[in-house]
Amino acid sequence: MIMLGTEDGNLTGVAGELRDLYETIMQNNPRYEIGTWDECEAIKIFYNTFISAKVGLVNMIQDFAMKIGHINVDVVTNALARSTMRIMGPKYMTAGMGDAGACHPRDNIALRWLASEYEVGYDLFDTVMHAREIQAKNLALFLVDQAQRLSLPIVIHGKAYKPDVEYCIGSYSTLVGFYIREAGLPVVYVDPLADDRTGCLDTIDGPAVFLWAHNRKITYEYTGNTPDTQPYCEIQSGSVIVDPWRKLPFDMTGIAVLHYGNTRT
Repeated sequence: MIMLGTEDGNLTGVAGELRDLYETIMQNNPRYEIGTWDECEAIKIFYNTFISAKVGLVNMIQDFAMKIGHINVDVVTNALARSTMRIMGPKYMTAGMGDAGACHPRDNIALRWLASEYEVGYDLFDTVMHAREIQAKNLALFLVDQAQRLSLPIVIHGKAYKPDVEYCIGSYSTLVGFYIREAGLPVVYVDPLADDRTGCLDTIDGPAVFLWAHNRKITYEYTGNTPDTQPYCEIQSGSVIVDPWRKLPFDMTGIAVLHYGNTRT
């Protein structure tokens, strides 16, 4: 969609001319949403916070799968994703790494302030962000448990907030890394593009417990250009890969793959 904001919320004057201009250059036939400046800003922010809420909910199901056992989170979320009449479409219905980037967490934080400022009496956005923190901590403690059990170091495969970008602001990988360090273990990252190279290595000496944080196919499926993420470094025999997306095959020679969120088997 293209949002056009005006002082009075009407498509008049320059706003109408702007829409006419967009219609000559846009190739994806977007819809146009017209409102006041405030309404268009609200559309944009609530669009992002709806996405944050969906990611938090599916990762909550993932946590229940890990706690209860005999549950594959994908069976649950796929069933909900097919409930398209009343619940939602399939986008953002794959549990995995938490919501990230410069926009979504920031907009939730902004709305936490707004809920307090206008005394609405509740703060769903604080709950969403708290859930994001605890979900990151749960994943971090799972990695810590694997590392301590096997006496291996922890490596996070992907430091930027998503594949193929440089930006680490709002990165869920670094949030998971924070909780790993809080638990008393070191963590390093491997990411060829991350703009903050602190703690990043280009090669890993020996086996390790890897968190497969980046998944191109999940992130960019909507573009149609979805080759699988290739390893950023050599993963040596004896390593364990924790895959929160549950897409890596189990038959990797000499490497154990754990599908985080699937405790059916």
